[in-house]
Amino acid sequence: MAEIMPIKFQQLAETTPVCLIVLDGNRQLVWGNHDWRDYTGGDCSAPQPWTFAIHPDEQGSVGKVLDRVYRQPRRVTKEFRYQRHDGEYRAFRLIGAPCLQEGKVVGLVCALSDITDQQMVEEQMLTLNDSLEDMVTERTRELQRANDELKQTHSQMLHHEKMASVGQLAAGVAHEINNPMGFIASNLNSLGKYLEKLNNYILFQDQLLKDHLDEERTQQMAAQRKKLKIDYLLEDSHDLIDESLDGAQRVQEIVRNLKSFSRVDQAEKQSADLNECLESTIAIAWNELKYKVTLEKEYGDLPSLYCRPQQLNQVFMNLLVNAAHAIQEKGTVRIRTRADAENLYVEISDTGCGIPKEHLSRIFEPFFTTKDVGKGTGLGMSISYDIIAAHNGTICVDSKVGEGTKFTITLPLGAAGGD
Repeated sequence: MAEIMPIKFQQLAETTPVCLIVLDGNRQLVWGNHDWRDYTGGDCSAPQPWTFAIHPDEQGSVGKVLDRVYRQPRRVTKEFRYQRHDGEYRAFRLIGAPCLQEGKVVGLVCALSDITDQQMVEEQMLTLNDSLEDMVTERTRELQRANDELKQTHSQMLHHEKMASVGQLAAGVAHEINNPMGFIASNLNSLGKYLEKLNNYILFQDQLLKDHLDEERTQQMAAQRKKLKIDYLLEDSHDLIDESLDGAQRVQEIVRNLKSFSRVDQAEKQSADLNECLESTIAIAWNELKYKVTLEKEYGDLPSLYCRPQQLNQVFMNLLVNAAHAIQEKGTVRIRTRADAENLYVEISDTGCGIPKEHLSRIFEPFFTTKDVGKGTGLGMSISYDIIAAHNGTICVDSKVGEGTKFTITLPLGAAGGD
């Protein structure tokens, strides 16, 4: 022992606050300091094996490390579990250095530090770090969701303000058009009556002149009548007035539909006929449809729905315009309404290009659009979804590329959205 470990070093090692042991050339324990004896309960009175207290799963790896030190002298570090005298396994870090005599390893001095608490702290730190990373990740997601919702809400507010402004403008224009159209239609009706009276008077006058004029004068009047196309003018004047009245009535119908569509003065919930809402929306959207769409309507017998008609008109408008845009040259748009004991259903389908499968799950996302840049904001379908959801309803889509798309709106007959 003295050859391996000088006496002065032995005295110093006894007071060192770590476990120190000395192994001889046969890897037998020949000395352990006070902390070692206190930890293991051994007395180190004679050379003895020491690896028996190493955890069984780690004895082999520790033995291999020590074998390498005896073959090739070098400092070594190894962590393993070692059994305390009370049976508990604790984590240790071994730092060993060979003792050499004439270049030959005659022993090994090892310092063993209990790192159990340190490992527990490190594990706790790793767990805490993982937890913090998860919290940061989740918080980042929440902030992203909140930011997306804020952007969506902001865009929707701008859209609603825009729609409200458009509605007010539409109502104002409708009102301004309605007044002159009223007296235009009234004047045309009066003009038709006046023309009828003038025609009767001319016929009476002709008959009276024929009775009192000679044949030469009668022929002169007939020639002049023919030259001035009096008969044609009288006949065509009636047609012109009838056509003008028909045009005036169509303008008045457009004005009524425009007012019905805007409903600025009826923004609150009220009972409405969805068939009438669809008709007024079709009249407004007709310019988008008429050139390439064959419109098929199958209206069911619907009860009144307590809803916000202006908002539903926006949804119908979005679906009809999108259907028209999906049709390249010529196609069909079908509108079907029906009802059962609990719900109203509105189906709007087209024979357009269809929606790719990978896009179907995203069409109601804010800012998502399949249209070319500058041709769509990606808000129409998102706002439509929100409007239907606010009415406690659902909107579903079924589509096949090259065959067309069908949207089905389901609205409950009960309370369609809270106030």
